[in-house]
Amino acid sequence: MPSSNAVEPGTRLVDRYRLEESLGQAGGTTYWRAHDELLDRPVGICLLRDDSRRAGQVLRAARRVAAVTDPRFLRVLDASQVDGVVYVVNEWIQAETLADSLADGPLPPARARSLVAEVAAALGSAHQEGLAHLCLQPEHVLCTNQGQVKVAGLAVDAAVRGLEVPDAAQAAERDTRGCGEILYAALTARWPGEQPSGLDPAPYDGAELCSPRQVRAGVPDDLDALTCRALGSRSRRGSPLLRPEALAEALAAAHVTTRIPTVSDDGPGGADETSFVAAYEDQARRRSVATVLAFVAVALVLVVGLGLAGWQLLHAVSGGSSGNTSGTGGHGGTQTGTSPAKPYTVSQVTTIDPGANGDGEENTYLAGRAVDGNPGTVWTTKDYQDQFGTGYKNGVGLVLDLGRSRPVREVRVTVAGPTGVDLGVSDQGGPARSDYRTVADGTGSSTITLRPTSAASGRYVLVWLRSLPQVGGSYRGTVSEVQVLG
Repeated sequence: MPSSNAVEPGTRLVDRYRLEESLGQAGGTTYWRAHDELLDRPVGICLLRDDSRRAGQVLRAARRVAAVTDPRFLRVLDASQVDGVVYVVNEWIQAETLADSLADGPLPPARARSLVAEVAAALGSAHQEGLAHLCLQPEHVLCTNQGQVKVAGLAVDAAVRGLEVPDAAQAAERDTRGCGEILYAALTARWPGEQPSGLDPAPYDGAELCSPRQVRAGVPDDLDALTCRALGSRSRRGSPLLRPEALAEALAAAHVTTRIPTVSDDGPGGADETSFVAAYEDQARRRSVATVLAFVAVALVLVVGLGLAGWQLLHAVSGGSSGNTSGTGGHGGTQTGTSPAKPYTVSQVTTIDPGANGDGEENTYLAGRAVDGNPGTVWTTKDYQDQFGTGYKNGVGLVLDLGRSRPVREVRVTVAGPTGVDLGVSDQGGPARSDYRTVADGTGSSTITLRPTSAASGRYVLVWLRSLPQVGGSYRGTVSEVQVLG
């Protein structure tokens, strides 16, 4: 067997692996696509001379990675030393690297969130087995046509490069930063890492790395904050993240709108993103059903209790008479009036950001927080330098889908700070403000109650913010809860 620098296509390794195509080299190591003739399958092979000072380290790392069972890592199938060469054999999959995916631009925020959550969770499991990556780059993150995420180069690529850290805590911090760099790249298609990548480098503002939101409009605020925290920067929302599993938990815990467009199963990221969003849809439905059931239970208790008390009072006044106790007799005849308004369950919620000056995406990923029954979670607009109506935009809003056309008697909107709100209804919905008939309006700083002056109904309810409170040097709207009653 010749040295790793002298091999050529057609060379056979240990009478089993036939080298077919050189994939490049780095630091005396060459990478090949090969064919396993024994099992008739393609494989990837890493070769380096056994007299390299890193050969032993690479071999030990590969043998440890071979025992890893997490399917999110590219498997090591074989690793040994023969004829002056150390070789590592990896599984070969049909997939696109993240670097290739980003050649056409950044990923949608929801896809970036779910992909990096997978990578971070995988690295968290590797750390539990005493393994680390230490040199994560977009080229190491693979996405199959079925949406499966694979991480290549666990421990082995660090050994090839001679990268080491003194303890497990620093290894975890290094890999968390690596995940933050991957998230930054996924959101901006720019690379903030020190090691070179096929992506353009991230921009700096003086000595400070620009945040994702400074590079690309429309990056969700929480993803921007999590990226900065993973990169080791102190954020206005928390201290630096130091473990990959902490980043994975933070990404998975964030609310996701129930109206993210479905990705086809045969497209990159289809299965993962669909399941990720479906999990949150399921949680939202359970919360909504639980809330309705709680209201029903309380109402039943009150009705039964009041009915029993009324019967006892009437029985006492009449001296225990068994005569007619119907509500139609006695003082003033039958009671008239409408029944109390009851809250509807919202099946879907999204945002509306129409017109030439809107990009159609107003922190949509946070929209579900406005109907989750938890006042502690909020939907916020983006920050604006001018008040609506005086600048380049007239407003933005939330669209609530009630599932079918329903009468709308009252809508309660809980806001933070002086906010002007219009209430619209429609049976068809739509992306434009004019698609909704305005039936009420109001202004307030906490809970704004909107009641149509005449009968109103529709499947879609628009909560349109026409003015926002000033927060610092900009304007930003905040909605913690919306309740539609009929």
